[in-house]
Amino acid sequence: MKKKLLVIEPHSDDGMIAAGGLCRHLSVGYEISFCLVTASALNLSMGFVTREQRMAEFDEYVTLYDGSWVRPDIDGDALPLDYESRLDQIPKAKLVSFIEKSILAVKPDVLITTGPSFHHDHTAVYESVIAATRPTARFMPKLILISENPTYVHEGNVHLTSRPNFYFPLTEDIMSWKIDKFEDIFKSQIRPHENYLSSNGIKRWASYRGLEARCDYAEAFFIFSMVGTPCL
Repeated sequence: MKKKLLVIEPHSDDGMIAAGGLCRHLSVGYEISFCLVTASALNLSMGFVTREQRMAEFDEYVTLYDGSWVRPDIDGDALPLDYESRLDQIPKAKLVSFIEKSILAVKPDVLITTGPSFHHDHTAVYESVIAATRPTARFMPKLILISENPTYVHEGNVHLTSRPNFYFPLTEDIMSWKIDKFEDIFKSQIRPHENYLSSNGIKRWASYRGLEARCDYAEAFFIFSMVGTPCL
């Protein structure tokens, strides 16, 4: 039987930016499930994007990995919630319940989620994941990885910005594949060349993490919890 991976991400592009290469590697031996917490119509710096467009992009991203989209519902509300950039308005207990239902639906060996940051959506999802995997939880993944993105350079959490303790190396070919897929799928999220979350910014950040990991490029994570020595 294949192992199981669950990626819980606040926004539709968070997982690809943070762990697109690792997910490609794991897609060979893992069943991958994705949980998108929020998607809304927004006026972004690149222009107006609809909720439907963000969800369509996410669906294409899930398909890229032959994955499953986990969309639990509670009291008539289903993920993703129409509260992007407003997750602080959702009761924390309800967010935790959504995450708990997602985890129980998959029972993953490995869980990847976005780390806390200046963006309150990131922090709300991170804190909900930690609450959902508390010591008294009904299920606990063997490995929980906290991911990042290039904007985390502006983050006060030293564990995520300066002390990652797990690196996944990326070759030049895999890095190019990741950038190509990001540009192909997340057309509504492509930033100008100089932006931290542009294709150039994502590649430069991976190069910096690669320098730390003594390889060409890398995706960096913080191991929140690990039981045994899972092989990725």
